[in-house]
Amino acid sequence: MPRAPAGRTEVERWRVRGRSRYTRRVMAAIDSFLKIVEAQKADGIVVASERVPALKRGGVDVPLSMPRVRHDDVVIFFEDLITAEQRQQLDALKSVKFEHMFDGQRFAGEIKADGGRYVLSLGKARPGAAGAAAAKPAAVEVRAPEPVAAPRAPARPVTPARAPEPVQAAEPAQEDMSEAPDEQALQVADALRAVLQRAHWEGAADVIFSAGLATRVRGGGELREVGAPASEPGIVALFGKALGPEQRARLKGRGSVDVALDLGGLRFRANVFRQQRGLSAVLRPVRDKAPTLQELGLPDDFAALVGYPSGLVLFTGPTGSGKSTTLAALVEQVNRTAAKHVVTLEDPIEHVFTSRKALIHQREVGRDVAGFAEGLRAALREAPDIILVGEMRDPETIAAALTAAETGHLVLSTLHAASAAMAVDRILDSFPGHQQPQVRLQLAGALRAVVTQVLVPAIRAPERAVAYEKMLVTPAVSAQIREGRGHQIATAITTGRAEGMVSLEQSLAALVRARRVTPEAALYAAQDPEALRRTL
Repeated sequence: MPRAPAGRTEVERWRVRGRSRYTRRVMAAIDSFLKIVEAQKADGIVVASERVPALKRGGVDVPLSMPRVRHDDVVIFFEDLITAEQRQQLDALKSVKFEHMFDGQRFAGEIKADGGRYVLSLGKARPGAAGAAAAKPAAVEVRAPEPVAAPRAPARPVTPARAPEPVQAAEPAQEDMSEAPDEQALQVADALRAVLQRAHWEGAADVIFSAGLATRVRGGGELREVGAPASEPGIVALFGKALGPEQRARLKGRGSVDVALDLGGLRFRANVFRQQRGLSAVLRPVRDKAPTLQELGLPDDFAALVGYPSGLVLFTGPTGSGKSTTLAALVEQVNRTAAKHVVTLEDPIEHVFTSRKALIHQREVGRDVAGFAEGLRAALREAPDIILVGEMRDPETIAAALTAAETGHLVLSTLHAASAAMAVDRILDSFPGHQQPQVRLQLAGALRAVVTQVLVPAIRAPERAVAYEKMLVTPAVSAQIREGRGHQIATAITTGRAEGMVSLEQSLAALVRARRVTPEAALYAAQDPEALRRTL
């Protein structure tokens, strides 16, 4: 990368380097900080080079439970907050005041420079005040910078507290979730919340809370302990109102429940369940907005998957392979480009869409509709062009999805299967033997495409690259499904590149050639390692 001329400012040098995905994520941290200010009813926030950000409340600094902010990141923060003229003023006078609007609230800000280091202050402007930082937090002393970890914007301030001792319970706790949490439970909830905040900004795949055990975080495909033992009362306090009466009833009756957790703008998809030691939860961070196909590393021709006028398009793969994220990217593609009505059925709602060119209605199972099958039947009366079904879990949902696909609607859904051929078999095996011939005919006529995804550890850890198998239902594939020749589907995919099909091994080979994954990682993920070796 070319070196920027010495005369350029730091901001200009950042522009020359370009913005990585990490940099764009850091830029979003300012608004995340302001979400914290709003959620905590604080007066403002101070972000200074090499210091832990702090809330201002009643003249008192309340440090956030997060790492110090790097000097370079403070520069990134204020780059989009001030004009070029204000930047010149900052360079000349070592101080500049500005205003920033967020969520309808006007914030008064000030940046101070001291020997190339910065203190950024943002406070709520007084009603009627103009041009001045009315509720300006006091400046924080800036020390000489040193290498530190990148900042992770939390969703709410966490009061530093000693981690509670692990719970040594011989029997599962039966916590009355209707009771208000005690002080110890609140302390545990704060510790768990801090873990979630950090995991979100580090891009972790999963966070696992288990009563009496240390919290685990999965990143880069590996599970590691991060301390902070959980407890059942602490988990209950963490979820709070997210576990409403209906969710608690489902948890009591079924032993598990899916919920969405929002921590001041940081969203998580969670499964809360009971096990031998008590209550546990697995949470997965969800992006604030749906990603694009390009951001996921998927080719532009994936957009054609939502161009069918009707039929069924399936996304398959193991848990955590990014199926829901790809679906969200495709819905956002429709949202930007097509004037269509989209109805989603999700459990729970993950990405919240803002209708643009498309009209999008999102319904959550257990809150807005009883189940996927009921939602599908209702959707047929709601004039949709596209129906998204979060997961095809049972024969009733599969049958309703096939009916919708046959009656002029495009249905997008997910299924747990390791390949397109296995997806076909799994759908058929969901039904009794006497129904399978009819389902086979329906599937052969309604199915349009099957995409199977896997996530492969990337060379640039802890990132992971998406490898995929894409099967398009040509007349030949349709005949294979109809006649029960599913074992020939893999061959049809391998030889169907001219029709736009891609085998998993072909996708993995492309990732290796692009130096995104190692040959060893690709071989480990391959369904046919020998075929991949011949390709490499």
